[in-house]
Amino acid sequence: MVKPPRVYQRLGVEREHYLACITSILCKHALEGDLVYHGHTGHLLFPGIPHIFRVRVLAEMEHRIASVMDQLNLSREKAIDYVTAVDSDRDKWVRFLYGVDWHAPLNYDLVVNLTQMGVENASTALCVMAELPDFTLTPAAKKALQNLYLASRARFLLAHDKRTGHASVKVTANDGVVQVTYLPQDVEVAPLVPEILDSLEGLKEVHTTIAKTNILWLGENFDPKTELFQNLTKVAKKWDAAVEIMRLATEENGEAATESINVTPTVFADKDSESYDGGIEEDVEEKQVVDTAGVLATMDALKKVDCSGGSSTLYGDKETLINTLGHRTNYNLVVIGDVYSSRPEPVKRRLSSELRSLLSDNIKAPVVGEEELKAELKFDIKDVLRLASFLLIALILFLAVFTNQQAVITFLTGESYKSWRILAVLGILIFVPVFAFTFGSSTRQVLKFFRLD
Repeated sequence: MVKPPRVYQRLGVEREHYLACITSILCKHALEGDLVYHGHTGHLLFPGIPHIFRVRVLAEMEHRIASVMDQLNLSREKAIDYVTAVDSDRDKWVRFLYGVDWHAPLNYDLVVNLTQMGVENASTALCVMAELPDFTLTPAAKKALQNLYLASRARFLLAHDKRTGHASVKVTANDGVVQVTYLPQDVEVAPLVPEILDSLEGLKEVHTTIAKTNILWLGENFDPKTELFQNLTKVAKKWDAAVEIMRLATEENGEAATESINVTPTVFADKDSESYDGGIEEDVEEKQVVDTAGVLATMDALKKVDCSGGSSTLYGDKETLINTLGHRTNYNLVVIGDVYSSRPEPVKRRLSSELRSLLSDNIKAPVVGEEELKAELKFDIKDVLRLASFLLIALILFLAVFTNQQAVITFLTGESYKSWRILAVLGILIFVPVFAFTFGSSTRQVLKFFRLD
């Protein structure tokens, strides 16, 4: 689909509807069995799904021009203009939908140039590569695909209903639990969400959260009793934001092929069946849900403070993480929590720092670690000394100028100091930034003390 870019800016909600519809359709076919999608950017709809084999096939320009001339009966010059215009429109369309450059090789696992390689040989090579373990549907990949399928169907149902179609909402799903985050101006849609999603197959629970923005919490393990949790909720309440949990299950912690946390739904027997007991249940031991990473406990704690933004599990390496976050633009802050927990402490600090630098270079949202967030929120003795020193310097500069106003004015404008005019200019150039910095820094410390920064 190629459309003029000038209409894109007023299609924000329609864009979400379109992506939800296409994603749900592709997920449905992918879950039914082997799927080959022939198009331009369908693979970008599956961020974080590890087994997708993303291939780009390149045809030389002369072949494309000849095809257009034959199919559309155009002259060579018009065919060249047509190919150029289509490429330009596709570039703008993809950037509008996904915010990426679809020509970048990092968006593909393999780029095939048909200039030297024939179609039959390329097909044979691709069939062999598709059988590699990296592109095999594992239980973890299937679970991630099911979560994406459920979230996209939920988003499409909300878009299809006239009562909620206008609202800009964010939908995530994890093991049958759907999290819907909406803006304050769309508060009227909250009571309608459970009703609209009630018929959704595979749905276990629906949670709604009002938030202006989202904070992403990355980690391998989560604990609502930690200081990081308290700091995150403080920031979330101050920003009127929702906290979204993304658990990193990489090959390093041995979970790349494992299932996500599974919640077994309650099954009700039909009253005409032999197993129907009239509503009287026997005393049986309930199956316990294992929450090894603390995701469920943390999500429950976030719901109690109305800061829950949903949860997800990402399977893959750093490249998969960057590719996933690169398609998401709704985060105002990314916080790196407990990662590389199995490594020694020095190695853990180094790898965490490298991860933070890597994310900072590749996504638009600011990325901070646990200690940095703590330092920004905590007002300790260092902040007291910093506040006192900045205030003292600002006060000295203030008194030095305003108790000697006449002398300063005379020095700046007096005829007797014409030969020293360059010193007056230098004095202003030095004094103004120094005073602004010291006064501004002291003001920031005061705001931090009263938690108003």
